[in-house]
Amino acid sequence: MAVQTISLFELNKRIKNALNESFPGSLWVRAEIAELREHGNGHCYLDLVEKDENGNQVVARVRATIWSYTYRTLKAYFESVAKRPLSNGIKVLVQGSVEFQELYGLSFNIKDIDPAYTLGDLEQRRLEVIRRLKEEGVLNMNKELPLPIVPQKIAIISSPTAAGYGDFVDQLLSNSYGIKFYYKLFPAIMQGDKAPESIVKALDKIYAHSDLFDIVAIIRGGGASLDLLCFDDYWLAYNVAQFTLPVISGIGHERDVSVVDMVAHTSAKTPTAVAEFIISGAARVLEQLGSYGRSLTQIARARLSVHQGKVERYSYQLHSVSNKLLTGSRHYLINVATRLPGFFNLYLQKQGHLLRQQSWRSRQLFARKTESEAQRLQRSSDKLQSAATAMLKHAVVKLDLLERNNKLNDPVEVLKRGFSITRVGGLAIKTIAGLKSGDVLETEFRDGKLISEVKSSGQFPVNE
Repeated sequence: MAVQTISLFELNKRIKNALNESFPGSLWVRAEIAELREHGNGHCYLDLVEKDENGNQVVARVRATIWSYTYRTLKAYFESVAKRPLSNGIKVLVQGSVEFQELYGLSFNIKDIDPAYTLGDLEQRRLEVIRRLKEEGVLNMNKELPLPIVPQKIAIISSPTAAGYGDFVDQLLSNSYGIKFYYKLFPAIMQGDKAPESIVKALDKIYAHSDLFDIVAIIRGGGASLDLLCFDDYWLAYNVAQFTLPVISGIGHERDVSVVDMVAHTSAKTPTAVAEFIISGAARVLEQLGSYGRSLTQIARARLSVHQGKVERYSYQLHSVSNKLLTGSRHYLINVATRLPGFFNLYLQKQGHLLRQQSWRSRQLFARKTESEAQRLQRSSDKLQSAATAMLKHAVVKLDLLERNNKLNDPVEVLKRGFSITRVGGLAIKTIAGLKSGDVLETEFRDGKLISEVKSSGQFPVNE
């Protein structure tokens, strides 16, 4: 008995007819973009998938196309509304038709897209990230770190070609107060899907030398909102929130606040605003020191004024008492002389002479006393001024020593003094624990790098 057969083309044709009858028009489909490819001819090819409730297992997949004349319009419309590009990993609601070709098989031809659906999903993801950080108790951890009084050693995470980085450095170096700042750039990608991983790697490098820095500044220039969605990434926000140094963010948001802004110790709108925040903090300390100096001067002047007033009052009182005594004695002598002009004339002359001498001595004594008090007050004033000057000089010397110490602690200066840094996989090692045979070591000296391989590891005796 002959077996009935059909050709492969006939099979595919029947499948095509069945699909056309089942899906005669367009329909809206919810899916996730697993892969998106833009062809040179302008067409867009996608792999759409659906995952299970846990988001780990793909339960459905289909190829999709957006023809060039439709893709140009849909792409511009989606990006203007959703504020982000069509890319891998986002959920979309698309309208299209099911098509089956005998040669190429099943595909879904997309004709329209609803950006509101994607916006809702992105906002839901953002709120989910914030909820997770709150539940894990890390949302405000970085904000609880104490900010140094004068943060002068700054680790910067930015793109080296970003205009915002140049503006930030220029503003720090040209501040009107003459304050010296020390900074080191840790380059990173600052937009797109690869930005979170790149910024976290930069944070890891800073952590390896965290004792050399006061704060971390994450900065970038302005940009479209769709370029800044990477700063809502959970893993990036988690690392910023738990970092051991205060993190200052200035990533160019004019209206929106990213999750990184929320978990950072302090957030500013722009890199220049971050620089102004750092400079103003140091300026307040300088102003406070100046205020202390002015207060000491005012206290010294006030005390001198009080003592000078007392001396003037004592001098006036003594002079008044002397005049009264002289006037009374003069009247008494006149009365006696009138009654006894002859007998007591010589006696009166002697008494008058003695009184004049006594008056002159009293004036001399008061003058010397007044001069002595004035000299003593002048010495007190000089001591107070010297003490105030010495305190200010000590503060200046202390700040200068801190500045020199900061410079000596710069990794470049440490290498110049004969030290070296050995790393495995980009991370500095401080002990042989964890090293194993075959590990590749990179040792950095001041004049170059050395690559070596661990042949064996363990504790070895050291010749003394």
